[in-house]
Amino acid sequence: MSAADPEARTEQLRAVEPTPAPPVPPRPRRRPADDAPEVEEPAQRNGMGLPALVLGLLAAATCWTGWAGVVLGLPAIVAGYLGARRAFHNLATDGASSLGGLVTGLIGLVVGAIVVWPTLFGTGQFGDGLTLDQCMAQSTSAREMHMCKSQHLQEFNQRYPNAAE
Repeated sequence: MSAADPEARTEQLRAVEPTPAPPVPPRPRRRPADDAPEVEEPAQRNGMGLPALVLGLLAAATCWTGWAGVVLGLPAIVAGYLGARRAFHNLATDGASSLGGLVTGLIGLVVGAIVVWPTLFGTGQFGDGLTLDQCMAQSTSAREMHMCKSQHLQEFNQRYPNAAE
């Protein structure tokens, strides 16, 4: 056997090659029954994006009033989350407006909660934002009168120059 003889080399390769495995017969395909319903993809349901965006924009625009930002921000966040989740799973096409409503609703909720916080949890002092006369009219104890005096000290000293400390 020489290296130049192609026939001898082919015979040698045929002897070395393994025999192929027998082919696997294809599985019989089942035909769907005529009465079996076809499986359809779920229908796309838009409808959360626009309400989320409108509520979110209203929440962000009115958040400086406090309660309006909180009340409008909560449903904007819920609708925005549901719409964005549907869009993420390709069940809706209004994902951008849903996400925009979610973000603006969150802004309105956070700013509104910051504005309302002192009212809810009493972090302000007695008489904050009142004039000296209004504060003194609302005070019911000597301690509250002293708080009014210390908040409006300059005005108090002008009105009552001989008052004892």
